[in-house]
Amino acid sequence: MVLDPLIRKEIDSAIKNWCPNVTLLKKEESRSQKVWKFKSGSDFIYGYLVGQMEGYIAGMIVGRHGKIPDAGETKEIRKMVEIRAEEIRQVMSNHEKKER
Repeated sequence: MVLDPLIRKEIDSAIKNWCPNVTLLKKEESRSQKVWKFKSGSDFIYGYLVGQMEGYIAGMIVGRHGKIPDAGETKEIRKMVEIRAEEIRQVMSNHEKKER
């Protein structure tokens, strides 16, 4: 099953709403670094955010259709998040500039 237009619209809206979470994650960066021992805070936050988005979307599909997304749906989910990569990075960059 390919993602139907209604769920794609809901997913698109949900992804847009994730970008403000960067601010919250940046505030906790030093604490997270102590736990996770990462070298690049920006890369860690980006990866964390993308993983959370993909998990949230998969959960929406499970909730709506009662099944785990198949390979085709998972590919669509990844593409929906990937096309927002620049937007996510820009929000992160803007936040870093404000801190300086």
